[in-house]
Amino acid sequence: MGRLIVILISSLFFSSSLFSQDKQERTHKSFFVQNLSMPVDGRAEFSYLDYENQYATYESVHKFQFSDFYFQIKGMLTHNIGFNFKTGFNSNNINANSILDRIQYANLTYKSDNSRWFFSAGRFMMKVGTVEQSYNPADVYAYSVIENNLAVYKTGITIQYSSVGLQRFGFQMMNADNEDEVQDLEYNLYWYGHIIKDKVKTYMSVTSKDRTEDEDLPYSINLGLRWNFGSLHLDTDYARVKNMVNFYPDADYTSIPIKIGYAWKYFSPYIKYIYNQVDFEGEGYEIPMENGTTEMIYDASIHTLELALQYYPFEDKNIRFYLTGDYSTDGDISIITPGASMSSTRQHYNAKLQVLAGIRIGFDLVKGWK
Repeated sequence: MGRLIVILISSLFFSSSLFSQDKQERTHKSFFVQNLSMPVDGRAEFSYLDYENQYATYESVHKFQFSDFYFQIKGMLTHNIGFNFKTGFNSNNINANSILDRIQYANLTYKSDNSRWFFSAGRFMMKVGTVEQSYNPADVYAYSVIENNLAVYKTGITIQYSSVGLQRFGFQMMNADNEDEVQDLEYNLYWYGHIIKDKVKTYMSVTSKDRTEDEDLPYSINLGLRWNFGSLHLDTDYARVKNMVNFYPDADYTSIPIKIGYAWKYFSPYIKYIYNQVDFEGEGYEIPMENGTTEMIYDASIHTLELALQYYPFEDKNIRFYLTGDYSTDGDISIITPGASMSSTRQHYNAKLQVLAGIRIGFDLVKGWK
Protein backbone atom coordinates (compact mmCIF):
# COMPACT_ATOMS: atom_id res chain seq x y z
CA MET A 1 0.00 0.00 0.00
CA GLY A 2 2.82 2.36 0.95
CA ARG A 3 4.59 1.56 -2.30
CA LEU A 4 1.38 2.37 -4.23
CA ILE A 5 1.10 5.74 -2.48
CA VAL A 6 4.71 6.55 -3.33
CA ILE A 7 4.08 5.64 -7.00
CA LEU A 8 0.93 7.81 -7.13
CA ILE A 9 2.67 10.78 -5.51
CA SER A 10 5.66 10.40 -7.88
CA SER A 11 3.32 10.22 -10.88
CA LEU A 12 1.44 13.31 -9.78
CA PHE A 13 4.71 15.19 -9.22
CA PHE A 14 6.08 14.13 -12.62
CA SER A 15 2.82 15.06 -14.38
CA SER A 16 2.78 18.41 -12.58
CA SER A 17 6.38 19.09 -13.68
CA LEU A 18 5.57 18.26 -17.31
CA PHE A 19 2.45 20.44 -17.20
CA SER A 20 4.41 23.32 -15.65
CA GLN A 21 7.19 22.96 -18.25
CA ASP A 22 4.65 22.80 -21.08
CA LYS A 23 2.87 25.86 -19.68
CA GLN A 24 6.17 27.77 -19.52
CA GLU A 25 7.00 26.80 -23.11
CA ARG A 26 3.54 27.86 -24.30
CA THR A 27 3.81 31.12 -22.35
CA HIS A 28 7.27 31.84 -23.84
CA LYS A 29 6.02 30.93 -27.33
CA SER A 30 3.03 33.21 -26.89
CA PHE A 31 5.34 36.05 -25.73
CA PHE A 32 7.63 35.53 -28.72
CA VAL A 33 4.75 35.49 -31.23
CA GLN A 34 3.07 38.53 -29.66
CA ASN A 35 6.28 40.53 -30.05
CA LEU A 36 7.24 39.21 -33.50
CA SER A 37 6.86 41.53 -36.47
CA MET A 38 7.71 41.08 -40.17
CA PRO A 39 7.03 44.36 -42.01
CA VAL A 40 7.15 44.48 -45.80
CA ASP A 41 7.35 47.88 -47.51
CA GLY A 42 7.27 48.41 -51.25
CA ARG A 43 6.71 51.03 -53.90
CA ALA A 44 6.18 50.35 -57.61
CA GLU A 45 5.77 53.21 -60.04
CA PHE A 46 6.06 54.67 -63.49
CA SER A 47 8.82 57.28 -63.51
CA TYR A 48 9.43 60.10 -65.97
CA LEU A 49 12.66 62.07 -65.53
CA ASP A 50 13.77 64.85 -67.84
CA TYR A 51 16.82 67.11 -67.66
CA GLU A 52 17.24 70.53 -69.19
CA ASN A 53 20.67 71.34 -70.66
CA GLN A 54 21.14 67.67 -71.47
CA TYR A 55 24.44 66.02 -72.22
CA ALA A 56 25.65 62.43 -72.41
CA THR A 57 25.59 61.67 -68.68
CA TYR A 58 22.07 63.04 -68.15
CA GLU A 59 19.35 61.77 -70.45
CA SER A 60 15.57 61.68 -70.27
CA VAL A 61 14.34 58.48 -68.66
CA HIS A 62 10.85 56.98 -68.54
CA LYS A 63 10.33 53.50 -67.14
CA PHE A 64 8.50 51.25 -64.69
CA GLN A 65 10.48 50.54 -61.53
CA PHE A 66 10.51 49.23 -57.98
CA SER A 67 12.00 52.28 -56.29
CA ASP A 68 11.74 50.75 -52.81
CA PHE A 69 11.24 47.22 -51.50
CA TYR A 70 12.20 46.19 -47.96
CA PHE A 71 11.70 43.17 -45.71
CA GLN A 72 12.22 43.30 -41.96
CA ILE A 73 11.97 40.85 -39.05
CA LYS A 74 12.12 42.07 -35.48
CA GLY A 75 11.07 40.79 -32.08
CA MET A 76 11.91 40.04 -28.47
CA LEU A 77 13.74 36.92 -27.29
CA THR A 78 13.10 37.84 -23.64
CA HIS A 79 11.51 40.82 -21.90
CA ASN A 80 14.87 42.59 -22.21
CA ILE A 81 16.68 41.20 -25.28
CA GLY A 82 15.49 41.80 -28.83
CA PHE A 83 16.70 41.49 -32.41
CA ASN A 84 16.23 43.40 -35.65
CA PHE A 85 17.05 42.52 -39.28
CA LYS A 86 16.12 44.52 -42.37
CA THR A 87 17.17 44.21 -45.98
CA GLY A 88 16.48 45.90 -49.27
CA PHE A 89 17.04 44.42 -52.70
CA ASN A 90 18.98 47.14 -54.47
CA SER A 91 22.66 46.20 -54.14
CA ASN A 92 25.03 43.22 -54.05
CA ASN A 93 28.08 45.31 -53.08
CA ILE A 94 30.14 44.45 -50.00
CA ASN A 95 30.77 47.52 -47.85
CA ALA A 96 33.63 48.42 -45.49
CA ASN A 97 32.02 46.33 -42.74
CA SER A 98 32.26 43.14 -44.85
CA ILE A 99 28.49 43.01 -45.13
CA LEU A 100 26.12 43.49 -48.07
CA ASP A 101 25.13 47.13 -48.64
CA ARG A 102 21.49 46.13 -48.91
CA ILE A 103 21.44 44.88 -45.30
CA GLN A 104 20.30 47.93 -43.33
CA TYR A 105 19.65 46.40 -39.89
CA ALA A 106 21.31 43.40 -38.26
CA ASN A 107 21.52 44.00 -34.53
CA LEU A 108 20.74 42.80 -31.04
CA THR A 109 19.07 45.14 -28.55
CA TYR A 110 18.69 45.34 -24.79
CA LYS A 111 16.20 47.43 -22.80
CA SER A 112 16.05 47.80 -19.05
CA ASP A 113 13.08 46.54 -17.01
CA ASN A 114 11.65 50.05 -16.74
CA SER A 115 12.32 50.73 -20.47
CA ARG A 116 14.36 53.82 -19.62
CA TRP A 117 17.66 52.50 -20.97
CA PHE A 118 18.14 51.03 -24.45
CA PHE A 119 21.28 49.55 -26.03
CA SER A 120 21.94 48.10 -29.48
CA ALA A 121 24.98 46.61 -31.20
CA GLY A 122 25.41 45.72 -34.86
CA ARG A 123 24.01 47.33 -37.99
CA PHE A 124 21.31 50.00 -37.56
CA MET A 125 20.11 53.37 -38.80
CA MET A 126 21.89 56.41 -37.46
CA LYS A 127 19.50 58.75 -35.64
CA VAL A 128 19.39 61.79 -37.93
CA GLY A 129 17.68 64.86 -36.52
CA THR A 130 15.33 65.79 -39.34
CA VAL A 131 11.66 65.05 -39.94
CA GLU A 132 12.53 64.15 -43.54
CA GLN A 133 14.77 61.30 -42.39
CA SER A 134 12.23 60.05 -39.83
CA TYR A 135 9.84 58.86 -42.56
CA ASN A 136 9.95 55.37 -44.01
CA PRO A 137 12.10 55.71 -47.18
CA ALA A 138 9.19 54.38 -49.26
CA ASP A 139 7.16 57.43 -48.14
CA VAL A 140 9.64 60.03 -49.47
CA TYR A 141 9.52 60.86 -53.18
CA ALA A 142 12.21 63.57 -53.24
CA TYR A 143 14.95 64.02 -50.62
CA SER A 144 17.06 67.10 -49.99
CA VAL A 145 20.68 66.89 -51.19
CA ILE A 146 22.03 66.27 -47.69
CA GLU A 147 19.50 63.61 -46.65
CA ASN A 148 19.88 61.90 -50.04
CA ASN A 149 23.65 61.56 -49.64
CA LEU A 150 24.19 61.27 -45.89
CA ALA A 151 25.22 57.71 -45.03
CA VAL A 152 22.68 56.58 -42.41
CA TYR A 153 23.05 52.78 -42.17
CA LYS A 154 25.96 52.19 -39.82
CA THR A 155 27.70 49.46 -37.83
CA GLY A 156 28.43 50.21 -34.18
CA ILE A 157 26.68 50.74 -30.84
CA THR A 158 23.78 52.85 -29.54
CA ILE A 159 23.11 53.99 -25.97
CA GLN A 160 19.77 55.71 -25.33
CA TYR A 161 17.92 57.06 -22.30
CA SER A 162 14.17 57.78 -22.32
CA SER A 163 12.58 60.05 -19.74
CA VAL A 164 9.15 59.53 -18.19
CA GLY A 165 7.78 61.99 -20.75
CA LEU A 166 9.27 59.95 -23.64
CA GLN A 167 12.10 62.38 -24.41
CA ARG A 168 14.84 60.23 -25.96
CA PHE A 169 18.52 61.17 -25.65
CA GLY A 170 21.18 58.99 -27.23
CA PHE A 171 24.79 58.50 -28.25
CA GLN A 172 26.04 56.38 -31.16
CA MET A 173 29.59 55.34 -32.09
CA MET A 174 29.84 53.83 -35.57
CA ASN A 175 32.07 53.02 -38.54
CA ALA A 176 32.19 55.92 -40.97
CA ASP A 177 32.24 53.53 -43.98
CA ASN A 178 35.07 55.31 -45.81
CA GLU A 179 35.77 54.28 -49.38
CA ASP A 180 39.51 54.07 -48.73
CA GLU A 181 41.31 51.52 -46.57
CA VAL A 182 41.43 53.79 -43.50
CA GLN A 183 38.38 53.16 -41.30
CA ASP A 184 37.24 56.28 -39.46
CA LEU A 185 34.74 56.33 -36.61
CA GLU A 186 31.67 58.56 -36.41
CA TYR A 187 30.06 59.91 -33.23
CA ASN A 188 26.41 60.96 -33.05
CA LEU A 189 24.42 62.71 -30.31
CA TYR A 190 20.65 62.98 -30.75
CA TRP A 191 17.43 64.14 -29.11
CA TYR A 192 14.09 62.75 -30.28
CA GLY A 193 11.17 64.13 -28.30
CA HIS A 194 8.76 67.02 -28.20
CA ILE A 195 8.37 70.62 -27.08
CA ILE A 196 4.59 70.30 -26.77
CA LYS A 197 3.38 66.69 -26.57
CA ASP A 198 1.43 65.60 -29.67
CA LYS A 199 1.79 69.13 -31.08
CA VAL A 200 5.48 69.95 -31.71
CA LYS A 201 7.89 67.01 -32.14
CA THR A 202 11.66 67.46 -32.14
CA TYR A 203 14.33 65.67 -34.19
CA MET A 204 17.84 66.92 -33.52
CA SER A 205 21.34 65.45 -33.96
CA VAL A 206 25.02 66.45 -34.12
CA THR A 207 27.48 64.10 -35.85
CA SER A 208 31.24 64.17 -36.35
CA LYS A 209 33.98 61.73 -37.35
CA ASP A 210 37.73 61.19 -37.07
CA ARG A 211 39.66 63.67 -39.19
CA THR A 212 43.07 63.99 -40.80
CA GLU A 213 45.54 66.69 -39.79
CA ASP A 214 44.96 68.79 -42.91
CA GLU A 215 41.13 68.93 -42.87
CA ASP A 216 38.65 71.00 -40.91
CA LEU A 217 36.45 69.32 -38.34
CA PRO A 218 33.87 67.12 -40.14
CA TYR A 219 30.33 67.67 -38.92
CA SER A 220 26.67 67.08 -39.69
CA ILE A 221 24.05 69.20 -37.89
CA ASN A 222 20.39 68.28 -38.30
CA LEU A 223 17.48 70.15 -36.68
CA GLY A 224 13.85 69.27 -37.33
CA LEU A 225 10.41 70.19 -35.99
CA ARG A 226 7.09 68.56 -36.90
CA TRP A 227 4.06 70.74 -36.14
CA ASN A 228 0.70 68.98 -35.80
CA PHE A 229 -2.55 70.94 -36.10
CA GLY A 230 -5.16 68.18 -36.24
CA SER A 231 -5.27 66.94 -39.84
CA LEU A 232 -2.75 69.58 -40.92
CA HIS A 233 0.97 69.01 -40.38
CA LEU A 234 4.06 71.08 -41.11
CA ASP A 235 7.63 69.71 -41.32
CA THR A 236 10.50 72.20 -40.98
CA ASP A 237 14.14 71.04 -41.22
CA TYR A 238 17.60 72.55 -41.29
CA ALA A 239 20.68 70.44 -42.16
CA ARG A 240 24.32 71.43 -42.58
CA VAL A 241 27.28 69.19 -43.50
CA LYS A 242 31.00 69.53 -44.13
CA ASN A 243 33.70 66.91 -44.82
CA MET A 244 31.46 63.91 -44.18
CA VAL A 245 31.48 60.70 -46.23
CA ASN A 246 29.70 61.00 -49.65
CA PHE A 247 30.24 64.79 -49.90
CA TYR A 248 32.87 66.87 -51.71
CA PRO A 249 35.69 67.81 -49.28
CA ASP A 250 36.00 71.39 -47.99
CA ALA A 251 32.49 72.29 -49.17
CA ASP A 252 29.69 73.54 -46.90
CA TYR A 253 26.33 71.92 -47.68
CA THR A 254 23.02 73.35 -46.49
CA SER A 255 19.54 71.87 -46.99
CA ILE A 256 16.25 73.39 -45.82
CA PRO A 257 13.20 71.24 -46.66
CA ILE A 258 9.72 72.51 -45.70
CA LYS A 259 6.64 70.36 -46.18
CA ILE A 260 2.99 71.11 -45.47
CA GLY A 261 0.31 68.45 -45.86
CA TYR A 262 -3.29 67.66 -45.01
CA ALA A 263 -4.86 64.28 -44.24
CA TRP A 264 -8.45 63.63 -45.25
CA LYS A 265 -10.14 60.24 -44.90
CA TYR A 266 -9.07 59.04 -48.34
CA PHE A 267 -6.83 61.79 -49.72
CA SER A 268 -3.55 63.25 -48.45
CA PRO A 269 -2.06 66.06 -50.57
CA TYR A 270 1.09 67.98 -49.70
CA ILE A 271 3.48 70.64 -50.98
CA LYS A 272 7.22 70.42 -50.32
CA TYR A 273 9.89 73.02 -50.96
CA ILE A 274 13.63 72.27 -50.66
CA TYR A 275 16.48 74.77 -50.72
CA ASN A 276 19.93 73.21 -51.28
CA GLN A 277 23.22 75.11 -51.27
CA VAL A 278 26.79 73.94 -51.89
CA ASP A 279 29.53 76.45 -51.02
CA PHE A 280 33.21 75.94 -51.91
CA GLU A 281 34.05 79.43 -50.58
CA GLY A 282 34.83 80.58 -54.11
CA GLU A 283 37.78 78.25 -54.60
CA GLY A 284 36.01 75.37 -56.30
CA TYR A 285 36.99 71.71 -56.32
CA GLU A 286 39.13 69.91 -58.89
CA ILE A 287 37.70 66.62 -60.18
CA PRO A 288 39.98 64.09 -61.94
CA MET A 289 38.46 62.75 -65.17
CA GLU A 290 38.90 59.34 -66.82
CA ASN A 291 40.86 60.81 -69.74
CA GLY A 292 43.54 62.19 -67.41
CA THR A 293 42.29 65.80 -67.40
CA THR A 294 40.69 67.64 -64.48
CA GLU A 295 37.53 69.72 -64.20
CA MET A 296 36.52 72.37 -61.69
CA ILE A 297 33.26 72.38 -59.76
CA TYR A 298 31.92 75.55 -58.09
CA ASP A 299 29.11 76.79 -55.85
CA ALA A 300 25.46 75.85 -56.31
CA SER A 301 22.04 77.05 -55.17
CA ILE A 302 19.18 74.74 -56.08
CA HIS A 303 15.45 75.16 -55.51
CA THR A 304 13.06 72.20 -55.66
CA LEU A 305 9.26 72.30 -55.53
CA GLU A 306 7.24 69.11 -55.15
CA LEU A 307 3.47 68.55 -55.38
CA ALA A 308 1.95 65.24 -54.32
CA LEU A 309 -1.51 63.71 -54.16
CA GLN A 310 -1.99 60.40 -52.32
CA TYR A 311 -5.19 58.34 -52.36
CA TYR A 312 -5.98 55.73 -49.68
CA PRO A 313 -8.79 53.47 -50.97
CA PHE A 314 -9.04 51.47 -47.74
CA GLU A 315 -9.30 53.05 -44.31
CA ASP A 316 -6.67 51.94 -41.75
CA LYS A 317 -4.62 50.10 -44.39
CA ASN A 318 -1.25 51.28 -45.68
CA ILE A 319 -2.03 50.96 -49.36
CA ARG A 320 -2.13 54.07 -51.48
CA PHE A 321 -1.98 55.34 -55.03
CA TYR A 322 0.05 58.47 -55.64
CA LEU A 323 0.90 61.05 -58.25
CA THR A 324 3.84 63.38 -57.61
CA GLY A 325 5.75 65.94 -59.59
CA ASP A 326 8.86 67.87 -58.63
CA TYR A 327 10.97 70.43 -60.45
CA SER A 328 14.53 71.46 -59.53
CA THR A 329 16.19 74.59 -60.89
CA ASP A 330 19.68 74.69 -62.37
CA GLY A 331 22.45 74.77 -59.84
CA ASP A 332 25.05 77.49 -60.28
CA ILE A 333 27.76 74.84 -60.29
CA SER A 334 29.52 74.65 -63.64
CA ILE A 335 32.12 72.20 -64.87
CA ILE A 336 34.86 73.79 -66.97
CA THR A 337 37.42 71.72 -68.84
CA PRO A 338 40.83 73.45 -68.63
CA GLY A 339 41.82 74.98 -71.98
CA ALA A 340 38.28 74.76 -73.39
CA SER A 341 36.17 77.72 -74.46
CA MET A 342 33.34 78.99 -72.25
CA SER A 343 30.86 77.64 -74.81
CA SER A 344 31.70 74.16 -73.53
CA THR A 345 30.70 75.03 -69.94
CA ARG A 346 28.17 72.52 -68.60
CA GLN A 347 25.96 72.41 -65.55
CA HIS A 348 26.91 69.95 -62.81
CA TYR A 349 23.45 70.05 -61.21
CA ASN A 350 20.98 70.21 -64.07
CA ALA A 351 17.42 71.43 -63.87
CA LYS A 352 15.16 68.41 -63.84
CA LEU A 353 11.50 67.49 -63.96
CA GLN A 354 10.38 64.27 -62.29
CA VAL A 355 6.89 62.75 -62.37
CA LEU A 356 6.00 59.59 -60.44
CA ALA A 357 2.75 57.61 -60.55
CA GLY A 358 2.42 54.36 -58.65
CA ILE A 359 1.27 52.30 -55.71
CA ARG A 360 2.72 52.06 -52.19
CA ILE A 361 2.01 49.05 -49.94
CA GLY A 362 3.03 48.38 -46.34
CA PHE A 363 1.90 45.35 -44.35
CA ASP A 364 3.10 42.92 -41.71
CA LEU A 365 3.38 39.21 -42.51
CA VAL A 366 2.53 38.39 -38.87
CA LYS A 367 0.19 41.18 -37.76
CA GLY A 368 -1.47 41.99 -41.10
CA TRP A 369 -2.04 45.47 -42.55
CA LYS A 370 -0.40 48.42 -40.85
